Amino acid sequence: MNQKNKTIGEVLRAGKARLKAAGKEAYAFEAELLLEKAAGLNRTALFLLDGENLSDEAAELYEGFLSEREQGRPTQYILGEWEFMGLPFHVGEGVLIPRGDTEVLVETILEKQQTESLKSILDIGTGSGCIPISLGHYGKFENIMAVDISQKALGYAAKNAAENNITIDFYESDLFSNVPKEWQGKLDAIVSNPPYIPKMDIEELMIEVKDFEPLNALDGGEDGLDFYRAIVEQGREWLKDGGWLFFEIGYDQGEALLSLLSEFGYTEIGLKQDLAGLDRVAFGRKGA
Repeated sequence: MNQKNKTIGEVLRAGKARLKAAGKEAYAFEAELLLEKAAGLNRTALFLLDGENLSDEAAELYEGFLSEREQGRPTQYILGEWEFMGLPFHVGEGVLIPRGDTEVLVETILEKQQTESLKSILDIGTGSGCIPISLGHYGKFENIMAVDISQKALGYAAKNAAENNITIDFYESDLFSNVPKEWQGKLDAIVSNPPYIPKMDIEELMIEVKDFEPLNALDGGEDGLDFYRAIVEQGREWLKDGGWLFFEIGYDQGEALLSLLSEFGYTEIGLKQDLAGLDRVAFGRKGA
């Protein structure tokens, strides 16, 4: 459909039809978001101006956005930003897209901070920085550190921290390798949303995920637990006695994480469920 000389309403209906035909589950929502971006309008204006003609420039932009989306590029990457915990985050190729499920992890830590003295925290595999930035915004931390093995991800994270006015010390690091040694045995908490998808399941993921999001943020090894094992074991030398470890986990990994935490002497271990009632967070306290 030639979108020039068409009204905003006509263009939006055509966009929804195209994304629906392309098999996009949230086709209506995504078509609206992409048109808002192309036309520089918010959702209210989009509908108030339903009968107005869309400018040629906006029509051309929208056509490009729809083509990218039809080919599988995630809407979040096309938009260049996404919201998490009510805060804006820049995203793009090379960084994992913040997901609503991860908000349960942040909320669990903030809840724990109501009863525990959590002043220093390290985020492992920070990606866009959505976890430590949200903790810095809503929590009461004195020292927030975050690491990632990807320079590109750290670039996004640093930009997001600056734009959300949160002070975080970022380090390019494979797990704990480049974390300043003076923090050994002194951290109140460690948090991670590590790669946890079993290697053999990667090919079954949606095209938006497996072909566009970074593989090193998804692949958790043969059983999906490689990074948990490493962090649970190495984390003991970085946490102070009584310090806490928090993980996002796959829906079917709860029992494995409870066993792993118990095996390495963590106490007060537990699981937290997401809105769908699925295991989403595992946590434990470092025993003496």
